[in-house]
Amino acid sequence: MRAALLLLVITGPAFAEPPPKKDRERAGKTVNKRPRPLPGQKPAKLVNLYNQWTHEWLAVEPGVAPSPATLNRFLRDHYTSEPTQMEPKLVDIVTAAAQQFGADMVLVVSAFRHEKYNLILRKKGHQVARDSAHTKGNAIDFHLPKVTTQKLHEWAKAQQLGGVGLYLDSGFVHMDTGKIRFWSGD
Repeated sequence: MRAALLLLVITGPAFAEPPPKKDRERAGKTVNKRPRPLPGQKPAKLVNLYNQWTHEWLAVEPGVAPSPATLNRFLRDHYTSEPTQMEPKLVDIVTAAAQQFGADMVLVVSAFRHEKYNLILRKKGHQVARDSAHTKGNAIDFHLPKVTTQKLHEWAKAQQLGGVGLYLDSGFVHMDTGKIRFWSGD
């Protein structure tokens, strides 16, 4: 009986022919599968990101990051239309802000800023840093409908995640993933 069992193990699937290359490639791709809610449970509330420059929308389920390619394209520089590798934590930051205030929409004012466009803004006298976190894909400027800029700013500072700028006249908050620091602008 042991000989028969041993024979089954040796001739089992471990020694079968490998699957075709096409199947191996398909199996190697990661699929962003979202867990479905159990029957009787409400599905997670989506947060809609709206890029005010490109007029594009991106629906995000909190805790489920969009693919890097989708994120990079959505937060691309509006002037050059060039994307960069964006910091994935930025989506977590803005969705957390939306959840905190019960908002279902985040209005994105700025994210990636190409160095050329950053220089143009500096020459025109806008308050942009020479070595801006926006040029590295590590910053986002945003606001939430029906939430005051001051309240959003207070929340952002309390997160202690990186740089936080208050732009009261323009009505948005800047958050980045750099060193913890705070400032105010126009």
